Amino acid sequence: MAFAALAGLTACTPAEKPVLALHVVGGQPALVVAECAEFTADRISVYTVDATPATSWTIDRNGDGDGDVTEVSFFALPAGWTPDEQTLTAFEPGVEYSVAAYGDRHNALPVHFILAEVTGLRPDQVLVNDGGTKRKAVTETAFRDRAKKVC
Repeated sequence: MAFAALAGLTACTPAEKPVLALHVVGGQPALVVAECAEFTADRISVYTVDATPATSWTIDRNGDGDGDVTEVSFFALPAGWTPDEQTLTAFEPGVEYSVAAYGDRHNALPVHFILAEVTGLRPDQVLVNDGGTKRKAVTETAFRDRAKKVC
């Protein structure tokens, strides 16, 4: 009986949305957020994976409703956002990172990456989640089309 109740609870958990991607701006990774009626980012965090000490760069949207973002240059505060944890200040070669965005109704699928994966993208490509910690390069058009279908 308890298993059935637990299974029912997990079935109601909103699915994470594939609305995040990474591309290159000025030689550095930047976050792309696809438009989605079911997702609005309230918190964005990029953090080290399996590193000691763990570090992160985390920002929160101001409570006044401003601050919708479609692109975020890491380590630069977008208008309408406030800093939270700021222990990550630069990307290092060979270190694995993950970027996540959290919303009030849904969260976004996180994207894991290392610096070379992003800086090696062609100008028309973005890096997206490809299941769990896997990732792949796709065209920005394909990324936006997929996001539009699930939103």
